[in-house]
Amino acid sequence: MRQSRLLCMALFLCVGLTLLWGQRKPAHESPRPQGAVKVGTEEQHKAHVARVFDELFTNGRYEAVGQIYHPDCTVHTNNKNYRLNEAVSEGKGWRTAAPDLVMTADRMNVKGDMVTVSWTAKGTNTGHGNGLRATGKRILVRGESRFRMVDGKIAEVWNEYDQKDMFRQLGVSPTKAWLYDKFEDLKLAWNHTFSEEPVYASTGG
Repeated sequence: MRQSRLLCMALFLCVGLTLLWGQRKPAHESPRPQGAVKVGTEEQHKAHVARVFDELFTNGRYEAVGQIYHPDCTVHTNNKNYRLNEAVSEGKGWRTAAPDLVMTADRMNVKGDMVTVSWTAKGTNTGHGNGLRATGKRILVRGESRFRMVDGKIAEVWNEYDQKDMFRQLGVSPTKAWLYDKFEDLKLAWNHTFSEEPVYASTGG
């Protein structure tokens, strides 16, 4: 019985990785929204990007997504490429897992249409989200994000943080962390192959 389960899991992984191989693209090949880039001022860019940390991640005001992001925005997190709706879903999952989550933009740097942010995330894992069970453990994660601005909205994002360290803080075993990562790959491959991306309506800014 155990051998049959292992064979089924191996077959599922093979099929999923085949889909993933066909769908994954390097970050630099991701489609870029059309339209001329408006540089704007440094303060305008900073204020706009600050909304990601204040309104979305810390306060959970996801109705503002259409105001903040370009509808064709692509989000690259570590080695994965997300559509906007997938990235929003992941963000909601982390807030569900840690309802007291607070993300702070510690330092911002603006160069042309690019905004680079060093950030800190703190919270307590008291809820169920993104496949994680509540552990009651506190987490402290530091990372860096780069935001590309187009026409006053975020058109592309690159996020880097140590996910393995976060899992260690939560007491997740390396095996379960690996399975979580591979399942995320399969889910993204499936969505990119068979699902259409929903459009977030802009409600003004």
